[in-house]
This record gives sequence, structure tokens and C-alpha cells, in this order.
Amino acid sequence: MIHYLIPVYNVEGKDFPAVSITGSKCKLMCKHCYARILQRMKPTETPSELVEFGRKIRERGYRGLLVSGGSDEKGRVPFEDYVDAIKELKKIGLKVFIHTGLVDEQRAKLLKKAGVDMVLYDIVSSQEAIRKILNLNCSPKDYWKGLKHLVEHKVPVAPHIVVGLNEGKPSEELKSVNIVASTGCNALVIVVFTPYPGTPLENAQPPPVNYILKVMEYARRKISAPMSLGCMRPRQIREIEYKAVDLGFNGIAFPSQDALNYITSKNIKYEIHYECCASIAYHSKHTKAPQAPKLSPVP
Repeated sequence: MIHYLIPVYNVEGKDFPAVSITGSKCKLMCKHCYARILQRMKPTETPSELVEFGRKIRERGYRGLLVSGGSDEKGRVPFEDYVDAIKELKKIGLKVFIHTGLVDEQRAKLLKKAGVDMVLYDIVSSQEAIRKILNLNCSPKDYWKGLKHLVEHKVPVAPHIVVGLNEGKPSEELKSVNIVASTGCNALVIVVFTPYPGTPLENAQPPPVNYILKVMEYARRKISAPMSLGCMRPRQIREIEYKAVDLGFNGIAFPSQDALNYITSKNIKYEIHYECCASIAYHSKHTKAPQAPKLSPVP
């Protein structure tokens, strides 16, 4: 969904397309997205459309895709009718990542049955953000329990923590880090609230840089799993990328030329993966982080 080109390093973005199984429709209309991001995705509003699109991109040599969509009133992307379609995509050799929204045990079992390669799952620990920004009548425990279900059913999952989700203000991100650390997930992706044009929060400000760096540092201390800096972040704040390098993050989605200059100046070898940010973290083989401490179980 993002045009990416850095001629100096001979790096050009290749396709790992995102599709929306709800088209441009979303019943939740979270204030930081307002369904605007869905408009940049390929609509595949029936299982047959998804399979047809998958076959076309496979013929072109694509390796995978991200299945996404708008949420229902309970914060769930309605993928239930697409399980067989996803299995078909796997049969033809595509890697399938998926945004799911909230997950209960039954939905976790369906994802396991579908054989998805990675679930991108937000962890939100701020009650205010859930009510005010996500328009949901639920609690942080609902997010925590969903993550626990995915882990228990051995569904590959890369939790995402959105720093500053509540209009750029601190939003209990350190608590979210502790939750992720306690569940032994495959990876962690850190993203940062970024005002998006056409949304109710388009005039809001990103969180303070010092707070973003604090969350990144805390996460790297607590979590030994591979970590990446995700695609949603204020691109003008280079300190975030530099800090990811210094902390030994395993991946940076769409790094700037400045970030690549910084990496090469430190003689750090890197690889280009034409997939999404969760894949960068999940497939990383090395990490500089210490072993995560044992924490209390998810409440």
C-alpha cells in the first residue's frame, strides 16, 4: 500500500498486496483510521474473489498477501466464511497474513484450521482508548484473552502495540508490553500513532519522541522474541529508526535512506524482505535482546 524507492541502495518495494474482505466498509469506524486505510486495499468481498485474486498474483510470481478488512460492531474482522478460501491460497503456495481484530477461542481454532502464516493482532491496554478511539464497549482483558487464545492454539501471531493510540497520548503501552512478554509470542511489532488525512484525528499530534523511545527501550528489555518497527509511524521522526537499530530490533518496515545510512555506518548486515513488518520480525534468526523475565500470567 506504500510506494517505496531508495535508488542509492538499489531498493524498490515489491508487491505483498493487502486485500479487504469487507471492501471499504467498516462498522466500527475507529477514529484513527475511519476506514480510510481500507480504500487503499484490493476489495475481495467474497471467498471466490479472494481465491481468484490469489491465483492471479501467484501467476505473477507474488509470494503472499495480507488479508484485512473493516470490523464489525464487536471489533472483529469477519473472516469466518473465508477459512476454505485461505486454505486454497495456501495450497497454491501463497503466504497468508491476516488482520483479525478481536479473537475468541472459536476464532482462534478457525485460524489454526485455515493454516494462516501470521496473525497481526493489536494489543490495547487503555480503557479510554478502547472506548474513545476504537468505539468499542469492551475492556483490555478482551484483547489480552484473544492473544492468549492464539498462543494456546499455536497460531503464529505478531502482536502490534500502537504507541500513543489515544490521540498521541500515553496509552498504557508498558502494560501491553508486559502482556506480550507473558505469553511467549512469535514476535512483536511496534507502531506509532500517526495522524491520517480524512480521519477525525487528522489534526492530532504524534506522541512525544521521548515517550516512543521509552516504550521501545522497555519492550526490548522485556521481550526476547524478534521485534520490528512497523510501517505505521511518523516518517519524519528519524530518531525512532535510529533507536530501533541501536536496540537491536530485527527489522524496520520501509526504512528511510537515513536509516540505511546509519545501519551501514555501523557495518550491520541486513536483508530485504518483500513482505509485511510482521514477517520481518518473525523470520529473523538472531536477536541481541536478553532473555525475557518470567512474568505473571495474562489476567
